[in-house]
Amino acid sequence: PSLRTNVEHLSGGQRQAIELNRFVHFGGKLVLLDEPFAALGVEQTRRGLDMIRQVASQGIGVVIITHIMQQAFQVADRIVVIRQGVVAGDVARNKTSPDAVINMITGETLAGAGPAG
Repeated sequence: PSLRTNVEHLSGGQRQAIELNRFVHFGGKLVLLDEPFAALGVEQTRRGLDMIRQVASQGIGVVIITHIMQQAFQVADRIVVIRQGVVAGDVARNKTSPDAVINMITGETLAGAGPAG
């Protein structure tokens, strides 16, 4: 789109990109994104994940609330699961697996493991 295009005429992904860039430009320290890719297509989601990586690489904290496991594992340093208002798990992404996180979400345990929460 042209630089003269009104924001109201931009796609959801383009609007999110503008908001993240403004946040960084004005010196934000922590960004909270609640289901940021819920209404976006595959390409817009990929661009959004790339932008999150870029923001985080600048030392800005990023908290993402998502139910899409693949997105969490693509960009998270830590994964925190809150089940019924209580932290059911808080682990480094590289120390867990999607199956283990699902078990935290559901309250199930892995064979031979203790309670998930």
